[in-house]
Amino acid sequence: MDELVRAIDSAQDLEKKVEYYFTLTGDERVSVLEGLGKERNEETGVLLNAIYLQETDKEIRKLIRKTIFRLRSVGVKVEDLRPEGEPVLRKAEESRTNMGFLTNFDHAGSRMVMAAYEVRKNTFVFLNGDLHFREGLRELMSSPVDRRSLNEIVAAYRSGTKEPAFLVEISPSYAAFIVEEGARLSGRFTDAIQSLASFVAQLKDTVHKPDDIHSLPVADDVAPQPLHEVLRHEIFTPFSLSWEGIEGDRASYLSTGGSTIVLPRHMMEEKKDSYLRDLVGRQDIASLAPLFRRLLEDYAYLFHCMGDGARYKGTLSILRDKTAFDHALSFFLRKSLETGQEGPSESDLIINPYG
Repeated sequence: MDELVRAIDSAQDLEKKVEYYFTLTGDERVSVLEGLGKERNEETGVLLNAIYLQETDKEIRKLIRKTIFRLRSVGVKVEDLRPEGEPVLRKAEESRTNMGFLTNFDHAGSRMVMAAYEVRKNTFVFLNGDLHFREGLRELMSSPVDRRSLNEIVAAYRSGTKEPAFLVEISPSYAAFIVEEGARLSGRFTDAIQSLASFVAQLKDTVHKPDDIHSLPVADDVAPQPLHEVLRHEIFTPFSLSWEGIEGDRASYLSTGGSTIVLPRHMMEEKKDSYLRDLVGRQDIASLAPLFRRLLEDYAYLFHCMGDGARYKGTLSILRDKTAFDHALSFFLRKSLETGQEGPSESDLIINPYG
């Protein structure tokens, strides 16, 4: 606690002190306020007032009022707080700039989400999260940056991202949802998520949650791309599935059943298709289906943000049709089982393993 208070005190001006405060988690903010309550100077009162103007957590706002009362009770002069009925965010703040970015999954099953929220003019809180397909949010970093630094960070990420990696600008609200969803999956960073959610709730973006993705505007004359055209896009190239026991499944999938007879290619393909049908229905693989569904929803959104309305519609069509969804899941199961072998051919996207 003392270290956090000293870090705030070391900031050169009030704006920097407040900026640092809003990079802290909920528990860290409480610790800081408890520490500030032991101070005995007017500057502390000014800082508490400035924090109170932007703090959205009701319990922490209550703690700020108690801390100010304690300061006044020992003779420290503190200006009156703004009336409770006044909105936490001032109207002028509605024009503030916020940004969100999301990548596709890489070969290791990880993707990156970034967001920047302008807490005051030209001052942002920048978030950078690492999310795994199955494990959720594994790393989350946040730091205050000015507009120039933010622009340099974004430009560096954009210039360093080459296909089949894609960095796509998305709704800042949805970027926060991705972070929150990943935190729920991993069970980590819950304190940071609480303060983020309360801030993002004030934003008026078109896409806040996955349900919003399904009704984005696209011209009526744009036809949905068929499944094989959707999955052929390079955004899917790095992704593959993994699960416990995949090596044993790979051996079974690639084997000929121990026979000394070499089966014709078409019979081997029939055997593999049969194995995939059984695999899709297996409990451990079925547990991956909701995660894969969310991947398709996010990729549909990325296609829309990239201006690819045909693949956006095509991806939604996969989500709305169980046979198409199972076909897409089977394609990535096949791809994962054939890792190190010759990759799935173009025809694998067209032949329905359930037909």
